Amino acid sequence: MKLVRRTLLAGAAACAPLLSLVGCTPGARQTIRHILPSVTDTTIALTCSIVKPADALFLRVNDQVYAGTKRDTHGCHWSFFIEDLVPDTQFKLQLIDGETWVGEAWSLSTFPAEDADVDALRLATFTCAGGGDAFGFNGLEYFKPHAFRQRLFDDLLSREPDAVIAIGDHIYWDLRGGSKPPLGRRKSALIRWVIGAYLRVKYGTFDRDLPLIGSANEAVLKRIADEQIAELYGTRFRSTPVFFISDDHDYFENDDAEKDLVTFPADAFSRDAHSAVADLYYPALPYAPAPDAARSFGLFKYGNLFEAPLLDCAGELSLTDSLDVTEDNREGQDINNARLFPEAIEQWVLGRINRSPAKHFALVPSHPIGWTAGKWREWYPDVVAPRGFEGLVTNELNFDGATKGALTTRAQKYLWQRGWWLQHQRLVKALSSRQGSRFTFSGDIHAQGAIAIEASGAEDLPGGPVISLLVGPVSTSTATWPSFARGILANQPGWLRTKTLSATQEINGFTLLDITPSEVVAQLVNCGGHDAADLEDGRMQSVIKLLLS
Repeated sequence: MKLVRRTLLAGAAACAPLLSLVGCTPGARQTIRHILPSVTDTTIALTCSIVKPADALFLRVNDQVYAGTKRDTHGCHWSFFIEDLVPDTQFKLQLIDGETWVGEAWSLSTFPAEDADVDALRLATFTCAGGGDAFGFNGLEYFKPHAFRQRLFDDLLSREPDAVIAIGDHIYWDLRGGSKPPLGRRKSALIRWVIGAYLRVKYGTFDRDLPLIGSANEAVLKRIADEQIAELYGTRFRSTPVFFISDDHDYFENDDAEKDLVTFPADAFSRDAHSAVADLYYPALPYAPAPDAARSFGLFKYGNLFEAPLLDCAGELSLTDSLDVTEDNREGQDINNARLFPEAIEQWVLGRINRSPAKHFALVPSHPIGWTAGKWREWYPDVVAPRGFEGLVTNELNFDGATKGALTTRAQKYLWQRGWWLQHQRLVKALSSRQGSRFTFSGDIHAQGAIAIEASGAEDLPGGPVISLLVGPVSTSTATWPSFARGILANQPGWLRTKTLSATQEINGFTLLDITPSEVVAQLVNCGGHDAADLEDGRMQSVIKLLLS
């Protein structure tokens, strides 16, 4: 929504407090909790939260002032959207509460014009930054402390990226269709009660019959998301545009398919929880294919140098009733219709792949192309099963570190959809066929690595191999690596032929992409943190450089 714009010399009736801006006092009454911005060539979008409620909040951008949109009941969460700005220009921003500056002023630049010749872009990307601050139980740490994650962020920002793409799982609070996370659900009744009591006391519980905003649910939602987003990011990214892609946990569910519960497609409560957190904490994606799609799909554009569709592979996935995963009878059946994102979005993505004028192009789905951890909602049928087993397997998290088998395509993954694989095939073949530079990067699986996909299914790719990057998680700790939570290391799917460019490692980290007209160089930055007992503090341990084009 376009916000009302006023100059400092106009709109006196509506903006009387702003007439005394020259004499505004330093921000003493109000404290900023977090700021997360994004930009295009002509717009700035910004979402922020403040400690004390405000009746109105304003944003000064150079010599103009814009009114914010209140996103919560009490006036602590605000968003701004500013249009018609000059491309490739640095602006000075300042929050204003009444006649008081809120915090310090800061700078933020728009991107180059869409058709501009651009010499360079440094893009940083990571995944899986959510989770409670050092949350653990019974000697196991599920998520790294904020201090670890913030040092990783500070290391990333010290490298001066022009923008950041945060891929999925900004929130971990899996409800399994209930009112509170079922941590320890396979433990004893006593342990389940202890965990449940702790969560109820610290955070509260949801009432699924009430709205997320404007009811008791709002306080519970804020306790969770303030910790996992606002307190984690703070204001450190206020001068660096960040683009948030959603994935399964952002709908307050893990992608589970069991006989007594299937968590996706997301129900109304999960969709509302996703929308509420997004509206409260970070900007929508730009260039969405439809006005109501901006929380799930959009484009990253940087002059004529680089373009990337940003894709949520969870919120709008579809299912059929088939459990078939064989290679026979693949065409013309209902089992081919399921998708990880809708057909209309797929056609939009294929159109961008085929027609984008950008020198370099990347596909950025929330769920990775080229890796499997035996999870249900994957492009691939691979599942963890005992060796030689060819029956039906219900995929479940174990959280005990004990291997229950090996990845295989011979067993059947419960409720896996062949249509997901066929959508993968259309995307990968189109990406391979694109003239010029193209690649893909993604997150979700808690690891980092790089491969070249040489063949997908029975066919070689028409335009040659496609490089795929797994960018690296931020918050993963002892109990949430695939090797512990699922009993296997993430690996390449059985239906792909790949070449390893950088070995898949269970490490926290991020990826830098240095993009110029002639080449793309990736830096896979290892920040460690596999074992919570190690002394790694989130700063870089090592880096691997790869030439992508």
